[in-house]
Amino acid sequence: MAQTSLKGRVLDAYHQIYLESVSLYLVQNKLSLLSDSTGSFQFQKLTKGLPDTLVVSIIGYKKRNIPILENNFQHIHLQLDKPNALAEVKVKASVPMSEDFVNQKINFLDVVVNASSKADPLLAVQSTSAASPFSESASISFRGSNPQLTQIYINDIPIPEPIKFTQMSSLGTFSLIPINTIKDLLIFPSNPPLELMNASTGVVQIQSNESFKKQNLEIDVSLGQAGFHWTPWAKEKNGIGLFGHHQFSSLLKFVNPNSLSDLPHFSESDWGINGYFQTKNLWRLKLFSLFMTEKYASQFRHPSFEGTFDYQKYRHVQTINLSKLLEHAQWTFKFGFHESTQHDSTGNYAYHPKAHQLFSGIDLQLFPHENWTIKTGYQWFQTQTQYQIRKPYYNFDYRPQSAFVSFSNNPCLSQHELFLSNNYTLSKPFRIGVGMKLTHFPQLNDMQLTHQIHTRWYLNDSYTYTNLAWSKQIASLFTQENDYIWVNTQQVSWDIVQEQELKKWSFHAFYKSEKSLISTGQAWGAEINFSLIKSKSKHEWGIGSHWSQLKTGINTQNSPYQIPFFLRTTSQWKWKHFDLSMSSLFRIGNYFRTLSSSTYSTELQMYIPQYEPTASKSLPPYMRIDAMLSKMIHKTNHGSWITYLSISNLLNHDNVKSINYSWDYQQSFQEYFQKRVIYIGVQMRW
Repeated sequence: MAQTSLKGRVLDAYHQIYLESVSLYLVQNKLSLLSDSTGSFQFQKLTKGLPDTLVVSIIGYKKRNIPILENNFQHIHLQLDKPNALAEVKVKASVPMSEDFVNQKINFLDVVVNASSKADPLLAVQSTSAASPFSESASISFRGSNPQLTQIYINDIPIPEPIKFTQMSSLGTFSLIPINTIKDLLIFPSNPPLELMNASTGVVQIQSNESFKKQNLEIDVSLGQAGFHWTPWAKEKNGIGLFGHHQFSSLLKFVNPNSLSDLPHFSESDWGINGYFQTKNLWRLKLFSLFMTEKYASQFRHPSFEGTFDYQKYRHVQTINLSKLLEHAQWTFKFGFHESTQHDSTGNYAYHPKAHQLFSGIDLQLFPHENWTIKTGYQWFQTQTQYQIRKPYYNFDYRPQSAFVSFSNNPCLSQHELFLSNNYTLSKPFRIGVGMKLTHFPQLNDMQLTHQIHTRWYLNDSYTYTNLAWSKQIASLFTQENDYIWVNTQQVSWDIVQEQELKKWSFHAFYKSEKSLISTGQAWGAEINFSLIKSKSKHEWGIGSHWSQLKTGINTQNSPYQIPFFLRTTSQWKWKHFDLSMSSLFRIGNYFRTLSSSTYSTELQMYIPQYEPTASKSLPPYMRIDAMLSKMIHKTNHGSWITYLSISNLLNHDNVKSINYSWDYQQSFQEYFQKRVIYIGVQMRW
């Protein structure tokens, strides 16, 4: 009994993330240690055995004294010391001022153990309760809205085109942000953060890694890719990280020949730098740089033409943040650059855009009081896209020899923005945030004032709280024919959350409207979510409904993002020899326009279809179950291995994506989402 041991993990009770550097002390045995980067700890050789009292503490959280009666695996959940962390702590941790109102926060481990994410950050966001589960892409639709209006920020800099199209199936698309460069992701599915530029339907706020271990090396090898992440220099958690990946198709297609039969080949290479530096006088420099090339071919099916769709793209992303921390203030200078060149072609269609985006800004964040934060600044953003398009003269005729129309354009969009944001604790349980932005569009000689209000009210000592938020925003949407159009949105959301040590439930309701010169859309809905943590497992259930309609002219139809009913679950089990993660999703099928008739044209020598004016019918219900087995092996004190087996669409259910037709439109057949895909890999760390 005197040689017993004690081990466990420490988590944030609300965000459900593992906490590093938590102090743990056994009173009777007089032993102390800190939790590691995965929140894990282990006491060995307890000379005085058990029972004992475990004292757990970390700055910003309530100190806990836990009686330990036996040496079973411990899950320890820490509550914040106050409903909101101290302003001083926030400055030192570079925490965004909007984190007090965040809907959901996920970190590295949340992405890794998610069975549906395939270790992709934005796919992990897509599988959360905040997103509308209408597709299998990392292009996120938040609560019944157009995914093109969802904005992704890296280090508070907007990232255009955050999705890469290199595919593990002929249908899935993935994000360009490497997982090992991310500190955490903040999710705002309705009202955007207080301090960022104008956003419409939702925002994912990503912070790059700010902690480095000296000479750290990670190698990832799997059926579909090989990659590395190396830290050549690190000092006091500052450092430089180099990363690179190459994705290939041969092994993955060999293991999944039927599921990937429509994908002749694909490849992607990316490499870059992630760095963080802090001087003794509190100057900080944060860098993130990414270079990427990608290409693939997939089978294109259309009643008029069947052939290969070829895609290739090059891009470069660069963000730089320089900040100076003072006693009661912080200055931040921001710069972002993005360039890309793309070429798509099939049949008589070809699209060749070249895009350049520049972003710069300066922020001043003030901390006049412990419970009061003010942020003001100026930001400038410019986007220029030069493109050439060859498209069918008739949208139903993709034959290479058929008539087509070619045109080019060079639209440019720029905006100047002044903003002022406040985050203030009126009383101990009540916090309010107010933001105002004045935006000038030089091309239109137009000026817009947008504003928002966020509130959070703790009902009983931080265990139950409610959020009520409203915002009026403007966003830009790019269309090939219409260049840039403006989308004005108004939205209101209400959330109520109750959390305890081992369980949490929440209710969310929202309404939003989107108006542009082309159409008017509105969306509303509600969700209920529940999570439960046991000694060796964690479970989450969610049920909801997102209604979304689109009005064009006099026609009103169901939006493709409308989901009258959906149910999703996520479960994780930890056993002695391996861990198991499973996720499931069941929802109503997408809405589509039905074919009403077709007539033969002697001039074109082909059939011309006629569709119903509105999308009134839905596809068959969607059901998917993903599973992942993983095992972490600690070979030495300095190295570990993670092996995993991932199976997407475990039951190989035929999930219908769309309806296609034969050349004469007399027969219809179904196009499917991703079939079952088996993925095997190993990640090694030193």
